[in-house]
Amino acid sequence: MFGRNCTSNRPRKVWQFVKNSVVSLGAVPVMTRVMYQLEQVVAHALVPFALLLMLLRARKEPDHMQSVSDRFGLGVVKHKGAVWVYAASLGETRAASPLVRRLRAAGYKVLLTHQSPAGRAEGKRLFGHDTGVAQAFIPLDLFWAIRIFLRRYKPVALIVMEIEIWPAMLLETTRKGIPTIMANGNLLDRSIDKNRGLRSHLLQLYKLFSRIFTRADDYRDRYVSLGVDAARVSVVGEMKFDQLTDPAHGQMARTLRANLAGAQRVLMIASSVEAEEAMLLPMVARLIAQDAGLRVLWAPRSPQRFQAVADAVSGLGLTVAQRSKLGAAMDGDIGTAQVLIGDSIGEMDAYYPVADLVFVGASLVDHGGHNIVEPLALGRPVVMGPSTYGIDFAAKPAARLGTFQSLPDSAQLEQHIVDLFADPPSLARMSAAALEFTAEKSGAADATCRGIVAILAPPIEGAPL
Repeated sequence: MFGRNCTSNRPRKVWQFVKNSVVSLGAVPVMTRVMYQLEQVVAHALVPFALLLMLLRARKEPDHMQSVSDRFGLGVVKHKGAVWVYAASLGETRAASPLVRRLRAAGYKVLLTHQSPAGRAEGKRLFGHDTGVAQAFIPLDLFWAIRIFLRRYKPVALIVMEIEIWPAMLLETTRKGIPTIMANGNLLDRSIDKNRGLRSHLLQLYKLFSRIFTRADDYRDRYVSLGVDAARVSVVGEMKFDQLTDPAHGQMARTLRANLAGAQRVLMIASSVEAEEAMLLPMVARLIAQDAGLRVLWAPRSPQRFQAVADAVSGLGLTVAQRSKLGAAMDGDIGTAQVLIGDSIGEMDAYYPVADLVFVGASLVDHGGHNIVEPLALGRPVVMGPSTYGIDFAAKPAARLGTFQSLPDSAQLEQHIVDLFADPPSLARMSAAALEFTAEKSGAADATCRGIVAILAPPIEGAPL
């Protein structure tokens, strides 16, 4: 186990770690601070629309209206003096999970905050058993809501996952003398390319971070190009490689694969987005028409697309089953379904092992691609369309090892899938390379935790773990 690998036993005084780790607001240009005042005027004007949007979303996801008091910093305070981790949605929550576990092992309480109900549900699934982890929705980015939140929860540090930048959250936390840390930093070239106008002022807020832990050298260079002190940026790798797999998901996957009648080969379509589904639907129909032993497991990115995709597949004349009707253990009757819709949240680790090959979405359109680490970590080779800029940190080295391939368009993607399923030895080599690739990349969570603990006061003696 990781135990206390990330701890530091050298003595520290509170004034020392505050002095060494907190960045002054002077690091941010005056014009950016002026723009913050203007942004707050606009943000307050938009509050009614934000609440209306939450209400509309709650028609499909009722949890959007759960704990509305959290949105104003007025939620129930379960822990004061915790390490505050902001993991906006489900993906960030999963990425944060190995770090949260290590902070808990080091003796720190954790306050895990989210923007989306899916992120909160995943946090509850992962840490609901741990009384040392509290959860809340993040307050709206209004200066007074953040100040109320900080006064009531009194966090000892703020850890922001990946790329989320909210002006009030960062500026008000910094004003309080609280260290701010970015973990799994994910600043892309395209963000730098748009460094003009209002966005240029937003990017200046990266200078507020006490430390930034990021994936690779090119990511570090982007932060430094914005004026972040190079001494505050550390390259540690990708924390998603350190995620634990739920053993229950492994059993669910075995059950599901056994229940897929006539399945000799399984293609998974993971995290598809609406804009590319018009290309994927006829491709799936043709693949199944050519291969009677092929079954497709399709897990759209957005819950709002679950039923729409199921209806569209059925409209093609294919037989469809839905995971939501299979029971908690996924042991329900699938019958002779050719396509199974993965209409659930937080179960991707139960889906990936079912597949022989995984297509990851947001790549046939110019969205940069979604996470490929999880299928690779489970030994599943990945294919994608041409747009991979968002995950090149993993895609490029995985391609060199032969476990990942990016195809220039949907037609060549379809032909490549046909070719791989016709060549089991090649598919087996890609699977073996996936596990090799993952084994080489672990360790980022330990390195990040060590760096964070180095700038925090030790946990309070006798505080419950």
